[in-house]
Parts: sequence; C-alpha cells; structure tokens
Amino acid sequence: MSRGVSQLKIGKETIIEAFLQLLHKRSFEELSVKEIIQKAGFSRSTFYLHFADKYELMEDVRRTLNGHFLSFYEMEFNQWGKPMTLHLCEHIFEYRSFYELEFSDTNAIQKLSNRLAAHLLLVFDDQDYAIFASYGTIGYLTIWVKNSFQMSPAEAAEKKMKIGFTNWTKKIGYEI
Repeated sequence: MSRGVSQLKIGKETIIEAFLQLLHKRSFEELSVKEIIQKAGFSRSTFYLHFADKYELMEDVRRTLNGHFLSFYEMEFNQWGKPMTLHLCEHIFEYRSFYELEFSDTNAIQKLSNRLAAHLLLVFDDQDYAIFASYGTIGYLTIWVKNSFQMSPAEAAEKKMKIGFTNWTKKIGYEI
C-alpha cells in the first residue's frame, strides 16, 4: 500500500473513531461535521474526501459494525477460543455508543434482525428457526443495551447462551 493510500485509510479511521467517541457524549442529531473534524484533528476537506456528510459517515459505520456483528455467525464455533456469544456481547459493549443509537431505531433493529435471519438460515437451513433465533437475539441484545448494560458482557453472553440451549418443550410441559 502506498503512503498516500495508507494516510487516507488512517484519516478515515481517525474520523470514524472521533465520531464514535462523540456519540458517547452527544446525540447523532446534535453532532456536526465541524465537531467531528475538530475531534479527529483533520480538515473539513479530509472529511469530505471520505464522506458526503455525517449521514454517509453513519451509514459507513453501520455497514462496518453490523458486518462485524454478523461475522460472528460465519465462523466455526470451535475457532473462537471462548463462547461466540461473549465475543458478540464484547463487540456491542465496545461500540456501545453506536448500538445505543442503532437499537433505539426500530427500522435499524428490523434490518439487522432480517440480515441475521438470512445468515442463520445458511447455518441452520431452517427458516423458522433462523427467524425465531434472529429476532430473539436482537431483541435480547436491544433490552441489554436499553437497560444501560446493567449486566457485564460476560453475564449477558452467558444468559444468552443459556436461553439458546434451553429445551423449551420440557419447560412448558410439552414434548414433541
């Protein structure tokens, strides 16, 4: 990679990092490009080299972080070294400023749920299970985020995994 290309990449990454840091302090609507570039230490022209406006920046962050979120469902379970649910919850906690915003938007929740269902369909080859597991997962994580992370990522991951492995037919007294 040439020096210019690597500097562009560093500029974009720095802008994204500054944006995520500012989301901890202010709402997306309150943020301005001026604040983002001041935090990043770059000029307005550097920002516009990468993004048309803050909305395009948000879409880029959404694509990247949701893509990372979905990637946890693409690897073999034995490749993780620790439970996949823990990696997932740590990811959400690390990028909590983004997920606090993302999980307050019902449209974003539905889009992510649908994308996860499509991933799970490839894994489990069962559309009903994929939909149920997807919406249950996103719903559980949304409540965890909306409750201000009252549980640690490890606790949330353990509970999510326990729910996933529960045989509900025995819990409700119904055997198939």
